[in-house]
Amino acid sequence: MHNLQVGVLFMKIRQMLAESDEISTLSFVHTADLHLDSPFIGITGVDPKLGERLAKATIQAYETIIELCIEREVDFLLIAGDVYDSADKSLYAQVRFIEGLRKLNAAGIRAYICHGNHDPLDGWSASLQWPENVHIMGGRSAEVVEFEKMGETAALVVGRSYPTQHIMANLVKNFPGKKENWPFTIGLLHCSVGNCSGHDPYSPCTLQDLRELNYDYWALGHIHTPSVICKEAPLTIYPGNPQGRHPGETGARGCYFVKVTQGEITFTEFVETDSIRWHTRDIFIEGLEDEGKLMESLFSQLEEIRENSGGRSAICRLVLRGRGPLHRILRNEGFLEDILQLLREDEIRDQQFVWVERIEDETRFPIERDLLLKREDFVGDVVKIVECLKTDEKVRNQFHESLISLFNSKNGRKFISKIDNEELDSLLQRAENILLDALLIEEKNEN
Repeated sequence: MHNLQVGVLFMKIRQMLAESDEISTLSFVHTADLHLDSPFIGITGVDPKLGERLAKATIQAYETIIELCIEREVDFLLIAGDVYDSADKSLYAQVRFIEGLRKLNAAGIRAYICHGNHDPLDGWSASLQWPENVHIMGGRSAEVVEFEKMGETAALVVGRSYPTQHIMANLVKNFPGKKENWPFTIGLLHCSVGNCSGHDPYSPCTLQDLRELNYDYWALGHIHTPSVICKEAPLTIYPGNPQGRHPGETGARGCYFVKVTQGEITFTEFVETDSIRWHTRDIFIEGLEDEGKLMESLFSQLEEIRENSGGRSAICRLVLRGRGPLHRILRNEGFLEDILQLLREDEIRDQQFVWVERIEDETRFPIERDLLLKREDFVGDVVKIVECLKTDEKVRNQFHESLISLFNSKNGRKFISKIDNEELDSLLQRAENILLDALLIEEKNEN
C-alpha cells in the first residue's frame, strides 16, 4: 500500500473516531421557572428607575442562559416549565423568549420545553412563528422525543406540559419506563417531589416514582431554590429560577450545565445567571451604644454585600434584632424611615447598586426575662402566659381551637390563612415585646 493511501486511510479512521466520540458525547443546559417579565411588587412605586432595572432582570437572566448555550456549544436546552409569570403572558415576554430561541436555532442548538402551572397550554398566546429547533411537550400524555446527532439517536427527552393551571394528579405515573434499547434518557417535568414547603403541590410525586422509570436524568421545575434532590442515578435536579424576584429568593440563582459521555453523566455545574441578587441580613444591637454606631454597622453590611456580589447589583432587607438601649430610639416615629432614606441615597445612580428594600425592627427592650417570670404582678403574668403558650402542648392546642372559628369564617378566610407553630411562636413573641415595652417604659417613668 502506497504511503498516500496509508495517509488517506489514517485520516478516515481518525475522522470516524472523532465522529464516534462526538456522537457519544452530549452536553445540555437545564433551566426552569424563568418567569419572564415578572413584576417586582412594591418597589417600582418607591423608585421608578429601580423598577425599570428590575423589570429587565428576568429577561437579562434568560439572555445569559442563551449566551451560555451558544458559548459552550451545547446540544440542547431544557426548560422545565413556568417560562412566563402568568397564563396571560405579555406580548413583550413572548417576543423576547422567541428571540432567544432563534439565536439557538442559528447556532444549531435544539430546545425542549414543557409548560407548568404559571404558563399552562390553555393560556393566551400571541400568533408568533416558532423556530424549527423548538419542541413543546403536549399536555395529553408524556411525549418521547428523539434527539439526533449526526444521523443517530443520541438521547431521548420524555416530557409533558400542563394543559391547565391546577394539575394535582401525579403526572409521573403517565411516563413510560426506559426500555433496554433506549439511549441516554431525560425526564422533563414541572412538579413537586416529596414535601416541598413554600410551594403548592402541583403534580406531586415521590423520588421513588422517578427512580422506578430508570431514566438517567430528571430535569425538573417548580421549586425556585436550586437543589440536587438525588445525586445518584437518576440525577435529579431543580435548577431554581435564574433570577430571584423577592426577599424570599435570596442567594445565587442560575441554571445547570450537564455533560454526558458514553451514556454516563461526567460533569455538572451550577452557573449563576442573576444580575440582581437578594439578601437578608440580621444586625444585632447588643453592643451598639448609639445611633452613630448603628449607622456604621448598617453601612458596613452594605459595603460587604457590594464587595461580595461579583459585580452584580443587590437588594437587601435589613432586620434589626436583639436587646439594648437603642430599642427605645428605634421606636421613635420616623426614625427608621430617615435611616432608610440615608441608606438609599444615590444608590440607583451607580451601575452596581445595593438597595435597601426594607428595615425591620425586631429588637426588644433590655430586660432579664427570667427575672420577669418570677414577678408576682401583671408584668409577670404576661410573660408566664406567653411562656405557657409556647411550652405547654395542651394549652397551645386549646389556643388553636379557640381560633378555629376565626379562620373558618367566611370573611376570615378572605384575609388570613392558618398559622403553624413556628409562626405562632413568632406572633406570641411580638405580642409579648409590645406589651412589655409599654408596661416597662411606663414603670420606668413612674420611678
